[in-house]
Amino acid sequence: MKRSFLILILILIWIGLVFYFSSQPPDVSGRQSGSVYKFLKKIDSVLDFTRTNWYKNLRSLLEKWWFPDKKPTGEDLVRKSAHFGLYFIMGILSFTFSYTYLRKYVFSILMGVSLPTLIAVLDEYNQSFRGRGASLYDVIVDMNGAVIGTVLIFLFLLTLKLFKRRGLRRRIL
Repeated sequence: MKRSFLILILILIWIGLVFYFSSQPPDVSGRQSGSVYKFLKKIDSVLDFTRTNWYKNLRSLLEKWWFPDKKPTGEDLVRKSAHFGLYFIMGILSFTFSYTYLRKYVFSILMGVSLPTLIAVLDEYNQSFRGRGASLYDVIVDMNGAVIGTVLIFLFLLTLKLFKRRGLRRRIL
């Protein structure tokens, strides 16, 4: 019970963080993503990861998924990646909360996807009052983050359960 309460608090903090970002005026939001982009460029100047094949393949894939009809800037990719990442984590938290509380996989999967998607819709609606556009496409990116986060934590728990069972069988034999 303590664990699920702690996770619920983390979810509420995370939702607050999401709404904090979406409440920023367009110029502040642009400066924030610009700062992150400049920081990543500095890291790249040291690690030189943008020349690797995995980076080029990942960027190409994300450009096709997230920007099918335009060539995105680096800042565009940072903004969409932030959307995806915030909701990826929210999907993990939502699934984990539900699973620690109820111990039911199906309900936990539904919670891991539906709560973040609802928050994404409300987040985009909130942006429309801040001089920023509300985008259904952003909701889709957010939902994809939640789905992938939920699936990964679900698979992690199943794998953990499998290893525990195999460990018990070996001890018995």
